[in-house]
Amino acid sequence: MKIEFYLHQIWLALICVLMFAGLFLPIGQLVNAEGASAELTNFRLNFIEGDSVAAMWALGVIIIMVLAVGVFELLLSGFRNFVLQKRLLVFMMLLTAGYYIPFVVYVLLVKGDSTFSPCIAAAFPLICLVLEFMSIHGVSKAEADIIAKASGFRLRD
Repeated sequence: MKIEFYLHQIWLALICVLMFAGLFLPIGQLVNAEGASAELTNFRLNFIEGDSVAAMWALGVIIIMVLAVGVFELLLSGFRNFVLQKRLLVFMMLLTAGYYIPFVVYVLLVKGDSTFSPCIAAAFPLICLVLEFMSIHGVSKAEADIIAKASGFRLRD
């Protein structure tokens, strides 16, 4: 039994790691004119006084969905069902791009007269979007390589 390793599996593993890390890291900080600050995470808005607003759960749900599809895609990548892999990657790309819609809405609703500064974890979905695009091309390349090896046809050198 020969286990094949594909390059797009590295991108998928990196997507899963980034989404898992982004699930727990803060994605932004709000500071008003009086100096009071609040930290925006994927699940809640934490104020410096210790209060929190738990109405920010949509961002966390989107990341959990992308993470779940990413883990399933990583497990599926050992098999040669390239059509399903590409469809799941397109679905992941739509979810990842759609993450920024509620993110911008939440920031605009909460911001008021304070200033917003994004944290590094806010860029993780954008990095994952690029990695998902690279994974689609990796899956297509792996599919083309397998089809080329399966057929006896080749051009002269």
